[in-house]
Amino acid sequence: MCAERLANDKNMIKTEPEDFIVEELPLYEPSGVGTHTFFAMRKRNLGTLEAINRLARELHVNARHIGYAGLKDKRAVTTQVLSVEGIAPEKVLALELPAIEILWAKPHPHKLRVGHLRGNRFEITVREVAPAALKTAQSAMERLAKEGVPNRFGTQRFGHHNDSHLIGKALVQSEWETAARYLVTAEGDIARRVRRKMARNSAEKAVASIPNRLRKLLLSAYQAHLFNLVLEQRLPKLGHLLDGDIAIKHSNGAPFLVENAEVEQQRANAFEISPSGPVFGYKMRTPMGAVQALEAAVLATEGVAPAAFRRVAGIRLPGTRRPLRMPVEVHQLAAVDIGLRLVFTLPPGGYATVVLEELKFA
Repeated sequence: MCAERLANDKNMIKTEPEDFIVEELPLYEPSGVGTHTFFAMRKRNLGTLEAINRLARELHVNARHIGYAGLKDKRAVTTQVLSVEGIAPEKVLALELPAIEILWAKPHPHKLRVGHLRGNRFEITVREVAPAALKTAQSAMERLAKEGVPNRFGTQRFGHHNDSHLIGKALVQSEWETAARYLVTAEGDIARRVRRKMARNSAEKAVASIPNRLRKLLLSAYQAHLFNLVLEQRLPKLGHLLDGDIAIKHSNGAPFLVENAEVEQQRANAFEISPSGPVFGYKMRTPMGAVQALEAAVLATEGVAPAAFRRVAGIRLPGTRRPLRMPVEVHQLAAVDIGLRLVFTLPPGGYATVVLEELKFA
């Protein structure tokens, strides 16, 4: 089976949900006291937001009151920590829902926030690979462990129909009719809601009727798309610093301006720091020189002004910086009866599908 076959065969990954196992690595443990209940959920073939909605209905709370650290794939078996306020751990532990298993529940003083995790551990089975695939994958993994993995947002970030970023762009540009056209072709309650609103109100009001959490996801999808465009401009040397870069310290996520790239490059070579790309927003730290020009050119090509991110459809977009590359910790890469098994850890926000793309498995 040639590399092109490996790259194009979508049936090799996630034939079964158990082929893609993800476990969140919490940033901290619950203290054991407080008004919020932290709990671990294992779900199978179910998206995070859908799982949260099911839990909210069962617990008789608003879904907005359930906190989570990150979104996880639907077609997978995933374990993640959530939080809910005012519900006793015993009541959470007593839940019995299809495709959801509650593993533990403990009190904590505050709500779990997005990003409150130290990474994700992936166990992935790739089926029906060529005999030489293990050796090829080992070589590629060695390179990625040394150079880093492109920290692009994976395709699942852009929705089932690969159009979430297009809706987000329409929102940023206040093109309400365009956003509504996309939304009414979606499936389920959202499409029905937008159609009802469109029958009696303007497109802007129809779009404004969709849940706040969904609007945030659509806008962040567009931010992710813009980041990916910038990342592609910096390939293949994602660890190469330029004067004016905003570098990120991998130890604590702290950003700083690179005034002398030649001096700082040694730290980048040691993977202590990496150049960053933009998650555009009104508070995002702006680079200087050629780096600033590159990022501004991407926005200009999209026809979007930086000020457009201040407030969109009732959502504030402060923005941030994201490393252009991420470290990968490889735990296992071995042949099994049905193919290959890969076990590795990525930092928060890293996409395992990007690793698989680099290995020609996706």
